[in-house]
Amino acid sequence: MTRPNSKASIILATYEWPEALAMVLSGLVTQTEKCFEVLIADDGSGATTRQVIDLYRRRAPFEIQHFWQENKGFRKSRILNEAIRAAAGDTLIFLDGDCVPHNQFVEQHLRLQGQGSYVCGRRVDLSKEYTATLSSARVEGGVFHSLASGLMDLWLDCLRKSGSKPLHRAYLVKNPWLRSLSKLDQVVDLKGCNFSCSRSDMLAINGFDESFEGYGREDTDVELRLQNLGLKIKSAKNLALQFHLWHAPRAFTPANDTLLHQVKSEKRIKALRGLSA
Repeated sequence: MTRPNSKASIILATYEWPEALAMVLSGLVTQTEKCFEVLIADDGSGATTRQVIDLYRRRAPFEIQHFWQENKGFRKSRILNEAIRAAAGDTLIFLDGDCVPHNQFVEQHLRLQGQGSYVCGRRVDLSKEYTATLSSARVEGGVFHSLASGLMDLWLDCLRKSGSKPLHRAYLVKNPWLRSLSKLDQVVDLKGCNFSCSRSDMLAINGFDESFEGYGREDTDVELRLQNLGLKIKSAKNLALQFHLWHAPRAFTPANDTLLHQVKSEKRIKALRGLSA
């Protein structure tokens, strides 16, 4: 379903995990805010991922565009830029293909938008055991929405030594007084799986820097350049909730730390190899 006047563009990064992508798309199907488009930034997945996308194109209440590049190693920044160039929304919301959004995820990101800031949330890291119990049907059935629909099972899993963590990120806290008391209105840094900014600000910093190849630091680079542009961080803790499906950890690429140091020392605003490339 095409929405030419979408309030938001969801930039959804994925690579070769179609079952997880299906759960994330199911989470987007349940959103309370309906006026958005989804742009899938695919870093070289195979035919099964395309089949999942085609399925949701037929049944989802939002437009889906699929941007694909050949698998030549981790080149997330490049394919994210492809999606950003095509985005129609005034707000860009970034989401990873292994992070299932709560049904108010889009609503809360949009509510928190404001001139001179970018919005950053957090996630619950699900255990291997709990992840194995999930499916697209359970996500669309509202497993993460409330105690009645399934959150109790997650909370019980959080109590296990090797269970999902942390428990306190699994529920909404909207009361301003409670948020201030609990310091939920404060956030330290940006996570690439859960942040948003205006499209105009992303264009002003020239998008992601495609010099960052290999895993890690491309999101920190974006945050530093948003700050160098003059923007302040705004917390979406316990508002824009998401649930990270378990997978084996990945090692950071050491060369990207060197690139990041250069961005810090030069106080760079624009990506060297970005949207204008």
